[in-house]
Amino acid sequence: MKPDFLADNELHTQIQYRLIEQISESERRYRELVENLREIVFKCDKAGNLTLLNKAWTLTLGYSSSECLNHPIDDYLHAEDRQLWLNFLTQMHTKQDLACWELRFHHKSTEIIWLELSARSEDEGEISGSLTNITDRKRAQAALKEANEALQMRIEQLRFENHERRQTEATLLQSKEQLKQQTQQLEVTLQELKQTQAKLLHAEKMSSLGQLVAGIAHEINNPVNFIYGNIIHANEYIRDLLDLLCLYQQHYSTPVKEIQEKARKIDLSYLLTDLPRLMSSMQMGADRISEIVLSLRNFSRLDEAEIKAVDIHEGINSTLMILQSRLKGAKDRSSIQVIKEYGELPQVECYAGQLNQVFMNLLSNAIDAVVTRCKSEAIPHQISREGDEEIALFTPMIRIHTEVVGELYVAIRIIDNGIGMDEITRKQIFDPFFTTKPVGKGTGLGLSISYQIVVEKHSGVLECSSDLGKGTEFLIHLPISLLH
Repeated sequence: MKPDFLADNELHTQIQYRLIEQISESERRYRELVENLREIVFKCDKAGNLTLLNKAWTLTLGYSSSECLNHPIDDYLHAEDRQLWLNFLTQMHTKQDLACWELRFHHKSTEIIWLELSARSEDEGEISGSLTNITDRKRAQAALKEANEALQMRIEQLRFENHERRQTEATLLQSKEQLKQQTQQLEVTLQELKQTQAKLLHAEKMSSLGQLVAGIAHEINNPVNFIYGNIIHANEYIRDLLDLLCLYQQHYSTPVKEIQEKARKIDLSYLLTDLPRLMSSMQMGADRISEIVLSLRNFSRLDEAEIKAVDIHEGINSTLMILQSRLKGAKDRSSIQVIKEYGELPQVECYAGQLNQVFMNLLSNAIDAVVTRCKSEAIPHQISREGDEEIALFTPMIRIHTEVVGELYVAIRIIDNGIGMDEITRKQIFDPFFTTKPVGKGTGLGLSISYQIVVEKHSGVLECSSDLGKGTEFLIHLPISLLH
């Protein structure tokens, strides 16, 4: 037997080892948690030199942690915000906490990134804190302010126009002939104001739709990112557990009866086969939701009101994603086939949000035309037989064709095999308030506004050709370089 003091020392040593292992594991988990946070976690010394950064620093600002450590944090601050940080450094002995300061940082690509700072000074003189990315919120605030200013200017302009109209009406009372002439002129002016007001209402509705879509995409994106990030770790954990279970089966091939009974009850062999497939299907579902969120964000493009080079195909695909529910089959018709004949297009300079409105209007009209033909001809019931096979006489279809025209333009064709239109209707199709739809179903502004966006805003061409009973084609020509 060992002496008592040796046994006590050995026990004391084992306890110390276990405590060290627990502390190391706790520290590892803490570091892993900090590294995976979306907010930037940092530490710096009294002089403001960075001593600790997590991965979010690189993901947010583009700089690697190694190149930024031991450098002052104000090196990456906007010149106008550096003094706020320097003031905090000088007041550390009187002010322990610094919460919710909004500072501008320079991204490695020179882009300005807004971060919300929350920091405090530690007992050893170090400063620790976090930086939260609020760039999207700042951009939204700026866009809202700009929209409010534009609205105020428009209100003042309408007030001025209303004042002028009243002065004109007072002048008309001086003479019958002048009254007649001015009345006619006022009728034209009122018609123009009516059109302008309707277009403004439509633009506001589309803007609200874009904001709603962007808001929904943002709200969905947060939980999806949480699921998407955790499902990777869940896959790894499950794979590790399955590997451990296989090892147990290899080395303990004959478990106790209770374990055998439980394995039979839960059908362990099927569970081992189906669980990876189940996780794979969850991964595919998360990927699909991410694609839908991306399409919603691309369609809204609230932060791209100015001219910007974009991928035209991306805008078309985003619009088709929004209209997916209308393309699916219904009781009185089959699904509408969308055939994409995409050419190799360069980036096109345009107002992306407005161009997405054009795609939305043209594709919606194409769907309406195809559905109308299906209903009017009762096409789902028109089926011929050849041998033992049934062949549908009509397939609802929309074809989208894109190509480069010469060196300066791109062409987008949207072709449907819907009900079509006669020549008289085709000549009026871009007139304001002209519509072939029943009362309450259309405003007659969609194609008029689309024409204005393509021709006036983008110096392009929008044409329509159609054969009654055969289908319609809309042709868009856009300059590749709008700024030049």
